[in-house]
Amino acid sequence: MEIIYTLIQEHPQFYAWAFGIINILWGIFLYFNKQSHERKLKHLEQDIKYGFDRRLKIFDLKATQYSQYVTDLDSLGKKNQVEIPAKMQPIFQTYFTEYLSASESGDSQRENEVIAWFSSEIQSLMNEGLKDVMKLKYESNRLKLIATDEMLVTFEAIENLNQQIFDITNEYMTNFTDIVINQKEKETALFQSKAASLGEELQKYSRQLLSQMRKEIIEI
Repeated sequence: MEIIYTLIQEHPQFYAWAFGIINILWGIFLYFNKQSHERKLKHLEQDIKYGFDRRLKIFDLKATQYSQYVTDLDSLGKKNQVEIPAKMQPIFQTYFTEYLSASESGDSQRENEVIAWFSSEIQSLMNEGLKDVMKLKYESNRLKLIATDEMLVTFEAIENLNQQIFDITNEYMTNFTDIVINQKEKETALFQSKAASLGEELQKYSRQLLSQMRKEIIEI
C-alpha cells in the first residue's frame, strides 16, 4: 500500500488520468450491461405476455367450441324427449282414428292411404332426427382436432350411442304398423328396453365429457 501511495504522490496527474479512464470505462460497462439487462427483461416480458395472450386465446377458443357442443348435445336430448314426442302424438292419433275408421268400414284402399301417410310423416321426423345426429357428429369431428386423447374416446362413444339410438328408433318406427296390427308386444318391450339402456349410457358419457372439458380448460 505504501508503494502505491508513493507512486501516486510522485505522479499524481498520471494516476488521476488513469483513474478517470477507469471510471469512464466502468461507467460504459455499467451502461451497456444495464441496456443488455433491460433488453433481456423486455424480451422476457414480451415472451410472458405472448404466452399469456396465446393461452387466453386458446382458452376462449376451446371454451366457446366446447360450450357450443354441449349446448347442441343438450338440445338434441331435450328435442328427443320433448319435441319429437309432441310432434308424434297428433300423428299417432290421426293414424289410429283414420285407420280404425277405414278398417271398420272395410275400405282397404283408405287403409293403405292412411298407412302411406303415416309412413311419410314418420320418415319426415326420422330425417329431421338424422340431420341433428349428423350435425352433432360434424361438431365432434371438428372438436377432435383440439381435444385430448381421453376426450376422443368419449366423443366416439357418444357418436356411436347417438347413432344406435337413431337406428333402433328408425327400425321400430318403420315396422310400427306391422307391430301394432299384429300386436307384437315383445318388439315394443325390446325397443323400450334398448332405448332406455342406450339413453342411460349416453347420459353417463355426456357427464364424463363435460367433466373432461372442464378439466382441460382449467389446465390451460
